[in-house]
Amino acid sequence: MTAAAKTPVVKKMPQARQRRPVRGVLAAIGEGAIGLLRPLIELSSLAVAVLWQGCRPLNWRRTSVKEFMRQCDLVGIGSLSFILLSGLLIGLAMVFQVLFWLKFLGQVSLAGKIIVLGLVREIAPLLVALIAIGRSGSVNMVELGHMRTSGQLRMLEAQGIDPFLFLIVPRCLATALSMFCLTVVFTLVALATGYLVGRVVLSTDTTVIEFINNVLGAMGVGEYAIIALKPLIAGLLITLITCTTGLSVGGPAGQLAEALPRGFVKSVLVVFLVSGTLTLLF
Repeated sequence: MTAAAKTPVVKKMPQARQRRPVRGVLAAIGEGAIGLLRPLIELSSLAVAVLWQGCRPLNWRRTSVKEFMRQCDLVGIGSLSFILLSGLLIGLAMVFQVLFWLKFLGQVSLAGKIIVLGLVREIAPLLVALIAIGRSGSVNMVELGHMRTSGQLRMLEAQGIDPFLFLIVPRCLATALSMFCLTVVFTLVALATGYLVGRVVLSTDTTVIEFINNVLGAMGVGEYAIIALKPLIAGLLITLITCTTGLSVGGPAGQLAEALPRGFVKSVLVVFLVSGTLTLLF
């Protein structure tokens, strides 16, 4: 009886030992995939929640509207001087160089296509997003982190105010709208600066109407979609990342200083991810 009882155990042990390494590898792969996808799923869920709650008129009370206008002033009006200066520099550096070398090669008619591919599709949305991260993203992390550590969030909840509707939704929508407007301003300033400098310094024969027609003629549906979608999506995700990073500070105030670089790096990575994805799609 003893030998018969031990016989099936001896036969099953090698099979179990062979399956354990395979299960361990599959479990490690699954955990790694879940770990990579979880932040993206959470961020996407928050973005959908912001858009859904932002479309409900009942959520736009006086306090939410005031926070929306304050954020528009911070991101839009507050960043306007940086956008104008950046547009001037990019216009001098890029558009002028494009006109210079194309005139040297006798291919000035290709200026619109090159400017659209470089400036409108890539440089303008990317630089505006980086300026927004430094201008408003750090402010969001500091403000919400201080509110979390000082207990102001608990005071809002005690007064019946939802922090998500009062703090996050207005900031996300205001930042997205402001970044779209700033991208348009940046593009116009860069194009105008580059053309004027090329007209004065290079004495190009291209008139304003011809230059505008070259740029607009090189733009298709994809370019119009990109110039709208990149700043809107990037602004929404940047604000969500910086706000959640600030709200995640649950310990002493010293942890906020450690959270700032983490939120900044995440925001920059998301901007590049959005830019690259939309470039491939359009």
